[in-house]
Amino acid sequence: MPRIAVIGAGVAGLSAARRLVLAGHRPILIAPDPAVPNRGETLSPKALTLLEALQWGHLLDADSALPGEGRFSVWGDATLRKAPDHEGLGYHLDRAQFERLMRTALLTSDVERISSTVTALTHQPNGVELTTADRAVISVAAAIDCTGRAALSSGAAAERRRLDRLIAAWRVLDLPDDAETAAATLVEAIDLGWWYMSPLPGRRMMLGLFTDTDLLPTGVAQDGTRWANLAAGTIAIAPRLGSLGLEAIAAASPPAIAPAASVTVSRLIEGRIVRAGDAATALDPVSANGLATALWSGLQAAAAALGLAKGAADAGAVYERDYLQGVTQQLATQQAMYASEPRFADAEFWRRRQTTPSESDHKERTA
Repeated sequence: MPRIAVIGAGVAGLSAARRLVLAGHRPILIAPDPAVPNRGETLSPKALTLLEALQWGHLLDADSALPGEGRFSVWGDATLRKAPDHEGLGYHLDRAQFERLMRTALLTSDVERISSTVTALTHQPNGVELTTADRAVISVAAAIDCTGRAALSSGAAAERRRLDRLIAAWRVLDLPDDAETAAATLVEAIDLGWWYMSPLPGRRMMLGLFTDTDLLPTGVAQDGTRWANLAAGTIAIAPRLGSLGLEAIAAASPPAIAPAASVTVSRLIEGRIVRAGDAATALDPVSANGLATALWSGLQAAAAALGLAKGAADAGAVYERDYLQGVTQQLATQQAMYASEPRFADAEFWRRRQTTPSESDHKERTA
């Protein structure tokens, strides 16, 4: 049976490895245990369907998942609105805990685990040669790159491009014992970008400001008070912080800073290397499709790798086509969402988003 390696143990990598196990293969999972931050991510109804396809729906428990109670926003005008929930409400995830559950479930299957980092991939006539940090050399018939935004395999042929400069300045806040809150997400547009507030299991609340890296006011990344003060004039975020007794807690420590830019590629498959998850494309989280995309791409990348390992040169063509079409649709949806907010049209953050990605003057190529 041909050997297939999955590089990376995040949601996409674990999904790909699980798909290979269900197909009767023994994949090689190569990755150290990841340090996974919790940023208030939502598992959508679409993602739930994919999780069931992996036979992992039972992993959602009280420690890892909180049933959602809706999505509210102040976007387009000064009115607080609840979004329609035609497809269902999904769950708010403790992503670190959920990935631990996925990893534990996977490793009870027939999987070879190598707790190391891959430093190089080399194309071979009938496969891929991997070199690890401890200088081990592993030959496989196909490899699935799930190394996140680092995208280990993305060389010049991938045409990897960063479309914006979005970052998140965020913290997870512990709710006071007497605070009572609905398990609902709140999004609010401001001139600087937008705020995101979402509950997590274990009586915690994620609070994040999304803006461009060059627009974040000086000192905010080092001063919790300055960061929290940016929320003071908001229509819905500030009252919610106040009602939950979170103002002082938010101001007590500076936020973490994380990349959140949209990064696209023109190719997902090179030789017998297949990219999935953020190693394929990472999009602005305003569309809230990250986990569903990671699960779907892991499943489909595994199917493509199985075909490539058997020598079918065009095995990944459908996956690549469908993925890139989906990215195009999500970028169009993302642009429409930003265009629907006219109040801050003259602010730099919003002006930058009134052009298509191909017209954007701050688009950057990345390695």
